[in-house]
Amino acid sequence: MARTAGSWAVAICLAVQASPATATAFPGAEGYGATAESWRGGRVVAVTSLRNEGPGTLRACVEAEGARVCIFKVAGTITLDRPLMIRSDVYVAGQTAPGGGIQLRLGRSATGPLVVKNARDVVIRFLKIRPGTGGGVSANIDAVTVENAQRVYLGNLSMAFASDETFNVHVAGSTVRDITLADSILAYSLDRANHPEGRHSKGALICSDQGTGNQCGRISLLRNLFAHHRDRNPDIKATAIGPVEVINNIFYNPISQFGEFYDLLGDTTVAYAGNLALTGRSTTDRAATAVEGFDWSPEHALAIWAQDNLAFRWTGCTTRRPMPVLDPVAQDHPAPAPVRLTVRPMAAPAVEGTLPARVGDVLPGGGHRDSLDRRVLSDLANCQGHVIDAPAQIGGWPPIPAAAAPPDRDRDHFPDAWEAARPGMDPARPDDPWKSLNGTTALELWLAELAGDL
Repeated sequence: MARTAGSWAVAICLAVQASPATATAFPGAEGYGATAESWRGGRVVAVTSLRNEGPGTLRACVEAEGARVCIFKVAGTITLDRPLMIRSDVYVAGQTAPGGGIQLRLGRSATGPLVVKNARDVVIRFLKIRPGTGGGVSANIDAVTVENAQRVYLGNLSMAFASDETFNVHVAGSTVRDITLADSILAYSLDRANHPEGRHSKGALICSDQGTGNQCGRISLLRNLFAHHRDRNPDIKATAIGPVEVINNIFYNPISQFGEFYDLLGDTTVAYAGNLALTGRSTTDRAATAVEGFDWSPEHALAIWAQDNLAFRWTGCTTRRPMPVLDPVAQDHPAPAPVRLTVRPMAAPAVEGTLPARVGDVLPGGGHRDSLDRRVLSDLANCQGHVIDAPAQIGGWPPIPAAAAPPDRDRDHFPDAWEAARPGMDPARPDDPWKSLNGTTALELWLAELAGDL
């Protein structure tokens, strides 16, 4: 049940953590993955080619060793024949791409395009990640997979056309923790496509597991839009190392289920605050609540802290009628005390008016926003759209036209106009990207301004 504005404010104020004392990945980075910052001081590597591999490619940067920042001098679609395996200590700065940005899709591959595995301190922002089926039967095509990783921040991603999970956090005989997925679009996963289990349009699977001795938790899902998935909106397990927080997300038009919270991996605590669940044209009567609890393991505890959420069922796409947020099992498993959140949520009624302008690969002023993301946002606004089986049903991959990077005479990766406007910088002199500038470093200031962080 939704709280009144006053009671909501009191509950949230009591439950929000103090800001961490450690450095964050960028101004405004939030959630458990906000401290992914050991790429600082590293090399600046320019992506100058849209090829699958070789010099100047995105693969050459993300699969390298050592601290580094990947910036883009090109725009367009990168077709991958095998996944990008992201190594530690990297910031992939998609906000630097000119024109319409960077889109990742699969050629012939049985695995999704972007995998963060056995890595730490990874930041990936402002990319379009839309795999497709890879051309064969596969149970492993996520848009983004995070496995056995720590301190990972994923933000402003546009994810679509996955045939397994759209987003998957996986643990295999190890630990995964301190992960943030924020301000992203997860949409149009493929249902009757190439998954061996058949119908498999899925949103997010948090803490899937393999092997023994697994620890998984301290994961933040913040201000994301989920649209047009059969189920797993999201599917959550965890262990006692920390909670999973689901804050200020919109979940639109599932077929059969919104959120599914399980205790199969360990003691699972979920904070579910300020979210909006909304049915659509694909939704069946099976999706009757925003959250379903599953207390299936007698040795593990399931604890759900739910505050200030809204859930509605469209009637003929003309009238919204409230529906329950929690099913009976979820209601019977309240957290014994408020969960300490990493962020201060906005009130649930504000989410629908706030998220559309900021989610997905979109820069300040609207740069990078493409027709597929605009379609998702229009679907949400107008009670339109449906779960799909193939990209061709909605026009396929949007073209991302080539575009030139802004002039950089001294080849220090800073645009001439940007350097000319800042004291201490010189467009005719190669400047140190890590030089101090206005209380930060030149590189971090440039990246933050492009992203709208300041």
